[in-house]
Amino acid sequence: MAWAIAGTKANSLRLNITVKLMFFASLLLAIPFIGYNYIWDMEKYLRLGQEQTLKNNAKALATALHERPKLFNNQASYKETLEKGKDFFPTVISAAIKLDGLDKDWSEIQNERNSNFYDFNNQIKSAFSEQQVSLSFTTNIGRFNDYVYALFDVNDDDVIFRGKNKLSIFDNDHLEISTIDNNLQLNRYVISNHQAGWISAFKLPGTNSQQTFPKNENGIQGHLRLTTTGYVIELRIRKELLGEKIGFNITDVDLPNNDFGNTDFANNESDNKDDVIASINTPVVIGTADTKDSQDLGTFTVPSPEIERIIKAMGRSHSSITVVDKHHRVLTTHGDIHNASGDWSSNEFYAIKNSWFSRARQWLLAPFYQYFLTKPPKDFSTEQFENRQHKKRHLKQALADGKLSSIWWTTPDNKAVILSAAHPIYVDSQIKGAVIVEETTHGIRNIRNQAVEGVLLTSIFIFGSVTALFLYTLRLSYRIRKLRNQTEAVVDQHGRITAEFSPTSINDEIGDLAKSFTNIIGQLGQYNDYLQNMSARLSHELKTPISVVRSSLEMLENQQIEDSSKIYMKRAKDGIQRLNSMLLAMSEASHLEQALQSSEVEHFDLAELVEGCSQSYKQVYNVQQFSLNIITKPLLIKGSDEHIAQLFDKLISNAVEFSANEDAINIVLEQVKDNAILTVTNSGPLLPDEMSSNIFDAMVSMRSEEQKIQPHLGIGLYICRLIADYHQGSISAENLADGSGVVFTLTLPRDC
Repeated sequence: MAWAIAGTKANSLRLNITVKLMFFASLLLAIPFIGYNYIWDMEKYLRLGQEQTLKNNAKALATALHERPKLFNNQASYKETLEKGKDFFPTVISAAIKLDGLDKDWSEIQNERNSNFYDFNNQIKSAFSEQQVSLSFTTNIGRFNDYVYALFDVNDDDVIFRGKNKLSIFDNDHLEISTIDNNLQLNRYVISNHQAGWISAFKLPGTNSQQTFPKNENGIQGHLRLTTTGYVIELRIRKELLGEKIGFNITDVDLPNNDFGNTDFANNESDNKDDVIASINTPVVIGTADTKDSQDLGTFTVPSPEIERIIKAMGRSHSSITVVDKHHRVLTTHGDIHNASGDWSSNEFYAIKNSWFSRARQWLLAPFYQYFLTKPPKDFSTEQFENRQHKKRHLKQALADGKLSSIWWTTPDNKAVILSAAHPIYVDSQIKGAVIVEETTHGIRNIRNQAVEGVLLTSIFIFGSVTALFLYTLRLSYRIRKLRNQTEAVVDQHGRITAEFSPTSINDEIGDLAKSFTNIIGQLGQYNDYLQNMSARLSHELKTPISVVRSSLEMLENQQIEDSSKIYMKRAKDGIQRLNSMLLAMSEASHLEQALQSSEVEHFDLAELVEGCSQSYKQVYNVQQFSLNIITKPLLIKGSDEHIAQLFDKLISNAVEFSANEDAINIVLEQVKDNAILTVTNSGPLLPDEMSSNIFDAMVSMRSEEQKIQPHLGIGLYICRLIADYHQGSISAENLADGSGVVFTLTLPRDC
């Protein structure tokens, strides 16, 4: 089916109707590509819009937190850097800790970042060597609701409890905690037990207090448990007892009441007994600071709940919000980043409605989602804020330069893209912290996916339309080709109508055209029959008048007529003779068609026939020269040798008539594959280009006026074509390449 580019006889290219229609219809396929590229551009602008919106949200939240000094730890704000193990930021604990002295409830915050270790390097106002100090401990501090929890895991080779009858709380191993209140007054608390179990907490008298002796502090509760290496103290302290600064230390008293009776001086490496006694008598104090000096205390930051209330009041439920101080410590967080897809997710226009069309669309597009689109997942993993060392560029810029900044970053599992914006918080024109607002691009991706869904559905519709149009054009092209083939089948190569034209029953333009062809071909068939039978009718009808005229002229010849009238008599006889020749020629063609139908088919040697006829032509046309090139081996042909000889006679007669006597007529007979090729070449006038294909039609003559002495109706070459067609061959005529004459070629199938 040649619906693609085809070639014509002139080797020029053409496009059939199907290709043309499909070419213009294929332009519709550009719509999905344009839409798809537009969607990507739209996503880029949506991301820019989301980034700008997020920056504005961060700015609004920071503005709400400006000039609120109570929200930040003023002590920590003045420090450029914080000291690990001295400046504390208690970690949030997910549940209340059971005060039993066991560390099983502390597993979620017992890590390198939250744990601190103290040994001889952390002595307070002493310089004992490592061998002289047997005390060391590890701390963990956390917070839950209105309480601060602390765990002290102490390594001590000899635990000394407070005597039951002792009033002093310092002559034994004890824990001391110091802090400052809102009035910058130093408050000191001591944990000093008679035995393991529930702790005994005391508050020491202050410098401006009327209190004289230590008193029990009910705001501090806990448990002391002995271990194989020392003891564990687990505390719960009311948050209001602790200010913005804190310090603690543990005092190790190896020999209570300075009892040296059991001391083995002989095994002691020191040669000076007084030095040993002095070292034993002086307690070892290890901790974060000198609890008696408020200036030596480290900072202690417990975020204000007011920050959380302000953030909640802003109503940013579609974002993850983090407030940090200037040291990058998280003061509060609000919202879950897994659900922080921005305002886009709340747009009802893009909400998926639970309709049959939506379900059908999801079912239809499921494979497309699986292989081309990715639904935004909610199970992506994110790092804790403290561990995002390489994703805090915008925060550092906000805290250092005071500029609003944002970054894009991808989660470690590459499942989500997160947009983060940071804006500084000012108190008295100083940067105290920053607000970090974060959102995923899931909302935009959902919008993009739904837009792609629309483009995909449009593409499917367009593809279906183009496919239907393609099938329809194929149908139209098939009907047009069928109409063409049927028209060509009705008319043979010689212009004769040989079959009936069947009209179509489809009532459209092509159907109307087929009906018009039926009417036209019917009329042409009648006219063709009239023309085909006209020669026989004329021959029949003119015989009698010609005979009458001839007999009349013969009778006039026997009578006496004037000499002046004899010339007219002669012209009349010549005219009658020419009419008679014309009737004989027309009768010959008519009789030949009938003779061919009744002739007997036989096998004969074409080479022998051409050789014999050629020798006869030399005698008949003794003035004309002939050049023969005839195959020597037998060349068998199936057909009528009498009619082939008649065809050969016509070709030679035509060649002799048009050729000059001094130029030879070339006769060539050869075998080419399974065909016998007979060519007759003569010099003389050339065939007009427009007549080369019509010269073998009836009533076509190429003779000039000088050559028309005898009547010629163009029947000779027409008879040649009839004989060639009967033998399933072909005959053609064309000008020689050098323009010297014409060559006639007869092709006949060889009888193998």
